[in-house]
Amino acid sequence: MATTSLWHIEGRLKDLIAYVENPEKIRTDNPDLQPLWDIFSYVSRPEATEQGVYVSAINCLKEIALQQMILTKRQYGKENGYIAWHGYQSFKPDEVTPEQARQIGLQTAKEMWGERYQIIVTTHLDKDHLHNHFCFNSVSFLDGKKYNYSKTEQRKLRDVSDRICREHGLSVIENPHKAPSRQVWLDEKSGKPT
Repeated sequence: MATTSLWHIEGRLKDLIAYVENPEKIRTDNPDLQPLWDIFSYVSRPEATEQGVYVSAINCLKEIALQQMILTKRQYGKENGYIAWHGYQSFKPDEVTPEQARQIGLQTAKEMWGERYQIIVTTHLDKDHLHNHFCFNSVSFLDGKKYNYSKTEQRKLRDVSDRICREHGLSVIENPHKAPSRQVWLDEKSGKPT
C-alpha cells in the first residue's frame, strides 16, 4: 500500500544560481528559495539513503542534477515561478524491502514524468515506513513547457502508484479519502475536540 502526494516549490532562478555557485553557504538569503534547498538536502541525506545508494536520477546525473535543471530553465527562459515539484510515495511498514521501494519509485517516476522532466528519486530508510521522494524540474527538457499539476494529474499519480504496487504484490488503499489538515490532525492527536 502506498500513499502519494505532490506539491510545487517556488522561487527565482537567479537566487538558485547564486546559491549553487556558493556551495559553502548553508542557508539562502531568499526565503522563497529556501524550500528548494531544503528539499534537495532532505531527499538526498546520506543517513536516510544508505550513504546515497538509494539516490537515483532520471534524465540527468544525480551528482549535478540541480545544475542540469538550471540549464534547462535558462535554455527556455523559464527561470521564475514554480521551479520544481516535490512529492512522496510512502509504503505500509514492513511491506517492502528497500530495493523494492526503490524499484517501485523509479518505475512510478519514469511513467509519470520520465519522458519530459529531469527527476531525482530517493528512497528513505530512516522511518518505520519506507518511502520515496520525487523532486523534478518544473520545465520540460524536451520543449520547455512547464508541468501543469491538476486533479487529473493527482489521480493519475495515485492510479500509477496503485497499479505498480499491485504488480509487485503489494496492498493498495481501496477507498482513499483526503487526510485532515495538519492542525486538525494535531488537535485530534492531543485529544482536543475537532
